[in-house]
Amino acid sequence: MDLLTKSIVAVVAIVAIIALLYYLIVHFGMATQVSEAEAISLVTSDIKNSNPSAVINITNVSPSQYPGSWHIIMSVIYNATSPCPSFYAYSFDYPIFKFVYTVENNYTSDCIVYGFLNNSNYIIASYPVAIARVYSFPAAQKYIKTFGYSNVSASASFFANVSIFGKNYTNVWRVVYTSPKANYSEQFYITQVGGRLIANYSIPS
Repeated sequence: MDLLTKSIVAVVAIVAIIALLYYLIVHFGMATQVSEAEAISLVTSDIKNSNPSAVINITNVSPSQYPGSWHIIMSVIYNATSPCPSFYAYSFDYPIFKFVYTVENNYTSDCIVYGFLNNSNYIIASYPVAIARVYSFPAAQKYIKTFGYSNVSASASFFANVSIFGKNYTNVWRVVYTSPKANYSEQFYITQVGGRLIANYSIPS
């Protein structure tokens, strides 16, 4: 191959590379420079705009495999204080894929716990999952039926150590149902592993 031919091939190759880079920049946003804080703020705002009551926690942020973007993993809880919350893990690669997210896991849906299996036992790993587990108990269903689903609020607290009726337990969730229409709250204590009911009783408001 003579020098002229080599030069032409080199020029063509350089032009092709420049054209490819231009295409990637224009179509995939590689030219967009967004800081980590800006990326978190923008994807969080997008979820909040469509679901103002969603409870959002950023669980991990790292440089994306796509240059110029951030890989953001967040937990999103819908209807957090209802008797039947839903808990999702979303991941974003922003800005390359804008606000399109991937559902990494769906831990609760219609108050059936799907995740955290260990030897066929549920491991209750977060408060919406604990609340979802309690939703299936007869006393919880009775409370909801009596006062109405939309009138019942639920909350959960985790205890590494707790004494219930004089007996000590470790790794326990307490889930409390309250209602402005009720003069008492319904309390449930369940194990972290297995979601087994330890105790259930009513407390006057």
